[in-house]
Amino acid sequence: MATPDFIGKFTANNPGLMTLQGTNQYIVGKESGLVIDVALSADSNMDGIIEQAEAMGVKKIEKILLTHIHSDHTGGALALRKRCGAKLGIHRSRKGYLGGEDFQYDDNDVLDFGGGELKVLHTPGHESGHCCFYEQGDKVLFSGDNILGYGTAVIHPPDGNMSDYMKTLERLLGFEMSLILPGHGPLIGKPEAKVREYIKHRMEREQQVLGALRANRNTIGDITDAIYVDVSAALKRVAEFSVQAHLEKLERDGRVKKEAGRYLLLSDN
Repeated sequence: MATPDFIGKFTANNPGLMTLQGTNQYIVGKESGLVIDVALSADSNMDGIIEQAEAMGVKKIEKILLTHIHSDHTGGALALRKRCGAKLGIHRSRKGYLGGEDFQYDDNDVLDFGGGELKVLHTPGHESGHCCFYEQGDKVLFSGDNILGYGTAVIHPPDGNMSDYMKTLERLLGFEMSLILPGHGPLIGKPEAKVREYIKHRMEREQQVLGALRANRNTIGDITDAIYVDVSAALKRVAEFSVQAHLEKLERDGRVKKEAGRYLLLSDN
């Protein structure tokens, strides 16, 4: 499915291991509009966003929305605010984080843009204040880092929370979606299948963690080595975050307990 004509994208020049080809920055609206996420404060990034807006017929950028507080999504927010006079918003739990926000939003709030509305979905997991934005008319979800164009989201404790993330994924299945526009990677034309794929992946990973515990692998490092046998050195630490997040979920579920840095299986049901 093609992106609706009231949505444009400018990808920041910040490619990397965690950002894929770069951070997707979205312009939404007609005549007046808003921007979702601003990765870089460089003039070239500001120019790219503004030129994309002008090409869409957006004469004024009125709002900047942030999916979450990680620097690859917020690094240019204050600079764009200053340059175009937009009002900068953030989830209410992150009030004051950047020191220059103009308003806050929370779950189920509705934000206007030129030609339509976005519904705010508070979707913790990747980050506790993470928000997705849902456009009901064309059934488009701006997913931030909770769902990526390819690969899987990083859940990095303590702020990243696997229990919350699984609830978020289940909740997203309740929305009719024709298109997901992620924070990184290409658009997702089969949203429900992608969300179900993410849920299946996490459930399988949890079973792998339980399997490692049954084999007397009791530390995060040992469990990671057992599961991620071909992971590169660069991704080893990320894999350990994932294992830790799954272990913390299992602990909250009453299936695992932690003693002196080791994890012990309590329930194998």
